[in-house]
Amino acid sequence: MDVSEAVDRLFSGVVPERIDELSALWGAQQDRVRLLDTPRFLLQQRWGTIQVSELALRQLWLAGYAAWRAIEAYNIPLAVFPLADFAPDQWSQSPAQAEKEAAFERLFDKIIEIGDHGVEGFDWPEDVPYPREGLEISDPEKKGTFDLVCMAGAYVFAHEIRHGLFEHAGDTPADEMGEERACDEWALSLMLDQVASYAVASGWAPELVRSKRLMGIIIAQLTITTLTPRENWDNSADHPPVSERMHTVLSAATEPSPDWFWITVTSMLLAFARRAGVKIDYIPSVKSFRDFAFHICDQLKSS
Repeated sequence: MDVSEAVDRLFSGVVPERIDELSALWGAQQDRVRLLDTPRFLLQQRWGTIQVSELALRQLWLAGYAAWRAIEAYNIPLAVFPLADFAPDQWSQSPAQAEKEAAFERLFDKIIEIGDHGVEGFDWPEDVPYPREGLEISDPEKKGTFDLVCMAGAYVFAHEIRHGLFEHAGDTPADEMGEERACDEWALSLMLDQVASYAVASGWAPELVRSKRLMGIIIAQLTITTLTPRENWDNSADHPPVSERMHTVLSAATEPSPDWFWITVTSMLLAFARRAGVKIDYIPSVKSFRDFAFHICDQLKSS
């Protein structure tokens, strides 16, 4: 099924300042994006068309709402306790904290479950809006999460568009790893390069718009990390290590950033890393939540 117009609308909502440029580069013809009826995760650019499966879209959606649960679970203890006293196992002894962590873990596990068993017959979590055309969300937190999911989606589609542009121009890098890095950089550039002028013209603070888009991109990278077997996190023949890809996104955060930004990013990274089996310890060099976010990123290793 051709879903090119739906993806055009996605970009119009997420990066309206780049939509004319993107249309000139990518065109407006049919079959630029096709939703394929396949039971597996699929998101790739082949023969001038981006191919995506319903499963891939739903896993990205679930990862966005899991990220919000991660923020709810860890923002408060990170804010209350000094970083030098970082002790998440002790925090979990509080029933209220344990329930917040369990809410995140249930959604994280749903990302894996739908991947293992497929879309058909999947028991959709009650606390997550079901993705459908014409969806209206009244809850402000769930609506905010929906916005971040859209930004995550725009980023991953932008990555695939760059693959297509390489193919169309006949200048695809010979090195697959180099091509993947170039596509990440192009997608990040599309999302961020003109955000300041767009924000000012729209009457918003540039640091708020940039930070929100970065959070969406981080959700995209957390989805990639979650769906990549851990043994391949830094041992892939054709993709950069997941820690490197996340590091590139974190490094795109400029100062000043909102007070909430780095503690929120740390909360997401901490929750996803711990659920994936990564042991996160405090180290003395960590003096801020920005430091901590990069520290967690550096721990995203295969072993």
